[in-house]
Amino acid sequence: MAMSGGARLSLGPVLHFWEPERLRDFYFRIAEEAPVDIVHLGEVVCPKRQPFVAGVLAEAAERLRAAGREVVFSTPALLGEPRDLAALRELVESAEGLVEANDFGAVRLLRGRPHLLGPYLSVYNEGTLAVLREWGAVRFCPPPELSGSALGRLIAAVGIACELPIFGRIPLALSARCYHARSRGRRKDNCQYACGED
Repeated sequence: MAMSGGARLSLGPVLHFWEPERLRDFYFRIAEEAPVDIVHLGEVVCPKRQPFVAGVLAEAAERLRAAGREVVFSTPALLGEPRDLAALRELVESAEGLVEANDFGAVRLLRGRPHLLGPYLSVYNEGTLAVLREWGAVRFCPPPELSGSALGRLIAAVGIACELPIFGRIPLALSARCYHARSRGRRKDNCQYACGED
């Protein structure tokens, strides 16, 4: 499904907390109908939600690969608990194919093997990107606020493949304090998955 000029179309991870069945059905439809080459799977927003969708994402990965899609596993953007780091290690060790690092803890674990750099790493200069490429990064998604001219300089200086968001909403921020829980008077530790109520 390669597009003209060597460009490929990728679908980023779902940022919402969907019911597992809805998420599975969505990715199955993507496998059957969507003209995308690459699909990112994973829980990027809140590591606490990962156990609910892990099995579904494994099923989706199988279906997507069978349909000829490249599957990339995306890591959480914020790690707050020791269990989050343990889950990240497990993902990095067990993932088939590329992993997209959205936290520098993930970059450290992926160092020495091919991986992607996600938009939450905030890579703004050539020196940083060059070091990350030496460590194994093969593609990166720049932060959304990076200007076109700065992006052009980065790509020219480092010579790394780039993913650019072309459609959809970009998160304004990810926070260690859950705004869903806070809006309902709950603490993050006892959020009762308020994000699923929206």
